[in-house]
Amino acid sequence: MRKSLIAATLIAAGVFAWYKFGANQSAGQLGALEYVPADTAVFSAQLEPVDLPSYLSSIGMGPQYYNAAALAQFDEELQAAQSSSEKFVLALGKQYLSALATPAEISSKTGIKAQMRSLLYMVGLAPVLKVELGDEKAFWTMFDAIEQQSGLSHSPQTLVEQKYRQYKLSHEELALDLLVSVKDGWATLTLTSDKLDPSHLAIALGTQKPEQNLQNNGYLQQVSKKYELDQGSVGYVSSLELSKVLTSKDGNRLAKDVELLFGTELGVALAPWREASCQTDVAAIATSWPGLFASNRFEIGTGATKVHSKMLIPTENSKTVEALQQLQGFIPAGFAELKGPSAMLSLGLGLDVGQLSAAVGKLWDNLTTTQYQCAPLVEWQTALKQNNPMPMLMMAGMAAGVQGVSLQVNQLEFDAVQQVPKTADALFVLSASNVKQLFDSVKALQPALATVELPAPGETLPLADKIPQLAMLGIKPSLMASEHHLMIFSGDKAQQQAKALSAEQLNKSGLLAFSLDYQQFFSVLKGTLESTGEPVPAELAQLMQTNMQVGMQMKAVPQGILLQSTMQMAK
Repeated sequence: MRKSLIAATLIAAGVFAWYKFGANQSAGQLGALEYVPADTAVFSAQLEPVDLPSYLSSIGMGPQYYNAAALAQFDEELQAAQSSSEKFVLALGKQYLSALATPAEISSKTGIKAQMRSLLYMVGLAPVLKVELGDEKAFWTMFDAIEQQSGLSHSPQTLVEQKYRQYKLSHEELALDLLVSVKDGWATLTLTSDKLDPSHLAIALGTQKPEQNLQNNGYLQQVSKKYELDQGSVGYVSSLELSKVLTSKDGNRLAKDVELLFGTELGVALAPWREASCQTDVAAIATSWPGLFASNRFEIGTGATKVHSKMLIPTENSKTVEALQQLQGFIPAGFAELKGPSAMLSLGLGLDVGQLSAAVGKLWDNLTTTQYQCAPLVEWQTALKQNNPMPMLMMAGMAAGVQGVSLQVNQLEFDAVQQVPKTADALFVLSASNVKQLFDSVKALQPALATVELPAPGETLPLADKIPQLAMLGIKPSLMASEHHLMIFSGDKAQQQAKALSAEQLNKSGLLAFSLDYQQFFSVLKGTLESTGEPVPAELAQLMQTNMQVGMQMKAVPQGILLQSTMQMAK
């Protein structure tokens, strides 16, 4: 079953890719939203169609990734599988990979509409996936083939004149039903159980519209506007709906299903949380931290594909926002953004060390002074007060003035014998309100730096001349300094970057920034392996051909914590 779980993971990853990367930015009305319960704890949707074959082709999907050998391995595991449920999962994985191998034929192989729209949500505890179809016959043909390969047949069922297939899957003591139906050009797949609330089945299969749904309650439009989300591809996880499982037996459909499945075991453990005081306190916390919200903007070009993603953890707590904004520090302008030739690796940490104690103090006070009536929360708060982090932060005073640290690696080559860099084009930057004062403090702690003086602005100092230990390395680092930046660099490109950065003024621009060029990174890794005589794994050689870059920035904004990322892949 282990390999079946691997196959299931592949399928889940593919489904996630459709939601993560597959929609345009403009908003669109979708009648299927009428079937999404307003109390769903998880929601993700493509409300505008995406050209699925073009997307898959643009990111390089094809037989080179899912070739005959890979499919043959699925055949071998199918033969070795012990149960029909295991065979079913493997057969489903094989069909999925076979379709990905030929993007132009994915619609004819799966029935999914080439210009695809889709939704993922929950009806109680049951996950529901809806995908728009272009060829219903091809969709059922795919499942017929899976049945034939696995030996697991469906049971035909009908609910309110809606026909659907029921596949009974089991593993050890776990038993689930996969229900598959088609209505009005949409395929619906849901995992459920006869132990769950039977009244939820009609909503999951789309034969009944929930009275309160995402089409008529305006919630999706409200959060999209409030958090500036692209409505064409949007999703969220609701803290409020999840919290109702903790504080009630029937606060929403999810709580009802959990109670049916685990009520006996959970009843005693959750009894304190279901007191009226806890219901009030937990609801207030969920309102202050409403969940996680995300959206994507998708660009398919002739030469490359870009996916711009946004994820926000919002809070209504103004003191928390104030502390986070006070804590964040300096990230160089344009750092980790995918504009022009990208560095192999970029990593930046923005942290105003001088404000660390004050900012953490505000967060600490907020956690420990909020008045709770809920006994478990009061107990948690009491334990928290006994672990005050403030004394630990006193050491940060030694680095007061530091605003950020960043590293940019443009090029790197290792000497396999010496296990040291042979050539490097890289830049390390320490940003502070007063670099000279900070450097003098460091010199007092490091005798090796006693004879080193900061070079004048615009000049460079070869560090190997001052620190003999550095001369043993193949690289020759140099030092450059300005009022706010201490820069150690090696290589021509890094020197240009240092000169450009030296003129930047400090600002509170972010908490974290990161970027990685996959092709460059894995090329270095491959070269290192080859120099040691180790064989290069086929998977690594394949990753070397992946011309992909990713960039990410995290910052504190008035709404909360914002993470923005871009993925770029050449065709």
